[in-house]
Amino acid sequence: MNLICGALKNLWYEFYNNCVKNLDDKTKMIVGISCLVVSMFVFVLCTKGGNKAEMVNSWFLFWVSLIVFVIGIYYMAFA
Repeated sequence: MNLICGALKNLWYEFYNNCVKNLDDKTKMIVGISCLVVSMFVFVLCTKGGNKAEMVNSWFLFWVSLIVFVIGIYYMAFA
């Protein structure tokens, strides 16, 4: 079991170092702003629906938009 966990840990660190950590700042900003735009688009989709009494008509899309928004902010600030 430790061998599998170690292999998954090494795979994650390799992915993180190649795709997140070692990118230049311009690419990080492009990815972060893209995440923010996608989150706004998904939020607009979650507010559309037949019931206008409630703002959020699709809670799944609401949580997806919130998670993508947080990922975008985190990526631009800390990655």
